[in-house]
Amino acid sequence: MASDGGKMYIVYQALASITVGLSGFVASLTMGYTSPALPSMQKDPTFEVTEEDGSWIGAVMPASALIGSLVAGPLLDRLGRRASLILSTYPFMLSWALIASSTTVRGVIIGRMIGGACVGAQAVASSVFMPEIVQLKLRNIMIFFPTILGTLGILISYAVGQFLSWRELAWLGCASCVPQLLFLWPIPETPYFLTRTGKRDSSLRALGKLRETPQEIEKEQRELDESCTVSKKGSSTSMADLLQPPNLWPVAVGSALMLAQQTTGINAVIFYSSTIFEAGGDSLDPNTASTLLGLVNFLGVFVSMYFCATSKRRYTLALSTYALLICLSIISAFFWLQESAPAMSKSLSFVPVVALLAYILGFSLGWGPVPWIFISEGIPSNIRGLAVSVIVAINWGSASLVTKTFQWSISILGIHYTFFIYAVITGISGALIHRTMPETFGLSTAEMDNLYIQASKPKEE
Repeated sequence: MASDGGKMYIVYQALASITVGLSGFVASLTMGYTSPALPSMQKDPTFEVTEEDGSWIGAVMPASALIGSLVAGPLLDRLGRRASLILSTYPFMLSWALIASSTTVRGVIIGRMIGGACVGAQAVASSVFMPEIVQLKLRNIMIFFPTILGTLGILISYAVGQFLSWRELAWLGCASCVPQLLFLWPIPETPYFLTRTGKRDSSLRALGKLRETPQEIEKEQRELDESCTVSKKGSSTSMADLLQPPNLWPVAVGSALMLAQQTTGINAVIFYSSTIFEAGGDSLDPNTASTLLGLVNFLGVFVSMYFCATSKRRYTLALSTYALLICLSIISAFFWLQESAPAMSKSLSFVPVVALLAYILGFSLGWGPVPWIFISEGIPSNIRGLAVSVIVAINWGSASLVTKTFQWSISILGIHYTFFIYAVITGISGALIHRTMPETFGLSTAEMDNLYIQASKPKEE
């Protein structure tokens, strides 16, 4: 099977990467929507929304994303990676249209529920789709598209939300789903899924579009044949498979990464950002402060891309851990000083603002991207659909838990102890994961699969 002429194999892989990025872009719009939309709803004379309604509008999205991520695993193994992305885009568009045209809060909440489920499902599908399409030699370049587009969604949600009404912002979200469909149509289904379901000829045709030379096509197809043995073709993966060697190690690490990502306090820091800006004495209104955070987060992506393209994952995670430890400790110390020595804290009002912005940069460096990179690069091929589904659900579940306990922690322990606890947990998590996390940098999917098999052999013997 010969590959397509010229450099079309790069174009197909770039389209796949951009598609994943567009999925992240719409997901970021969904997550950032409530920040500018709720004030707009409250000012809308034709729409009535209470504070309790607003809390539900924000809360249903992550809860629905958890459900969507769990449902996605079986769908990926049954329908395919590409097909799942396409099918989940239509209800995503419907969710935005429902929000934009709603006359009651109930319609908005239903739209947010549908959209949240699509966010969860597409996060799983994208994490499986990209590593099965993009080859190792282009991985560090192609990862730029999802990273940039994902963070750009938050920035645009905050910035454009200052000028658009909540309905107009929802229509923008609906329109943002269309490019993803257009980019998906010319891309083939992943060769791994086709081989796994017994469609070897289709897999070879797909590889003909995605790889440069006949030698690369033949080599990768042999690796796929070995990975998808006759006895496992088309078979389903069970939860018990995730807990058995050689799968337990990467699944446990991926789950720990997602849990630890949330216990760095990222959602708490974002939630409390306006108070930190106020403590810094800035005259920034909440919308401007949110836009500044989105801009810093977007700029941090370029630092992250450099390290992810040139450095080992454990190294970038360690640097990120050190940065978060310092920033969280500074924020904690400032709020302690604000209570014990208010006059002195006023002279240091710039400190928490600088620490907050540095925290966002530090998170963008490692703890933001690395957990997602690991589940794309480090989860075994034969369990990837279900495993990523479960791991992403853990991420959404822990995000909801950390966000829910944040206010309780502040009222019981105080704001300074809350951030200090986040610092301690971040340090412990970073140290433990650094010792146990397998390095995925520069290794193909087949090489990672073999690494886990070799590591489990002594235990089995």
